[in-house]
Amino acid sequence: MIDNISDNLKTVMIRIGRAIAKAVGEDMRNYTVTNENVTNNALPFLRGDYIHTNIKKALESREVELKFFNRSFWKEIVIIDREDQVSISVCSQNTLNRIAKNINHKSPHYMQTILNVENKNETAPVKQMSIADFDPSFACGFSDEDYEKDFFTIMEESPAMFENYRHWAVSYEVEHYQLTKLSVTLFDKNFNVVQELSLLETLKPDFSELTASDIKSKKQDDVHNLVSVKAGLVGRKASEPEKRTEILPKSVEESKEA
Repeated sequence: MIDNISDNLKTVMIRIGRAIAKAVGEDMRNYTVTNENVTNNALPFLRGDYIHTNIKKALESREVELKFFNRSFWKEIVIIDREDQVSISVCSQNTLNRIAKNINHKSPHYMQTILNVENKNETAPVKQMSIADFDPSFACGFSDEDYEKDFFTIMEESPAMFENYRHWAVSYEVEHYQLTKLSVTLFDKNFNVVQELSLLETLKPDFSELTASDIKSKKQDDVHNLVSVKAGLVGRKASEPEKRTEILPKSVEESKEA
């Protein structure tokens, strides 16, 4: 439950969540139904594109920045909220798990870099022990300078400009075009969870609005049921004397027929 962050940041996170839900659900379903391809190898790539596109549309009215940057042959996105001094990234839960388990790349993963700059002072209540805790020689080989240089390639700004920022990661799981998990997590620099909030319940429909729509629709049907239309032939050139369409209350119509 999101209850300990600002209203502004809450709105941003909820809009991101809805953008993801639309991308993995409605957008992906529409693609598979309307395209005539015999194979759908593009689906894993399309999902990310739909997510990025929907996030851009969802946040156009908010005072946030969308930072697009290249990573290998991928184009990634980071949302920057200057008001709350927060940055946000988005990825699937499987990808997030893979990043956290394998931090010894030739170069740091972009999320690894951001965490080591923005969240380096965060302390997780429970720390996952690793082999590096027992043998320092297995520790990640990236220095603070490595992270700072890489951070600049991502944000195109000095790490000093993000000194008081915190980074949140939005992660999701999907099954049959339906989100089964949607969370926003604050990690420490080693991907230990400091705080995790669920966004899934924020996607539930507003049943009060649905009920109001049903009531309005029912009232309109009731009005139509109270009126009967008696057809007639209208026009001066009709072979029979002119008849006009007669609209009568249903109760009057029934009494006339009786």
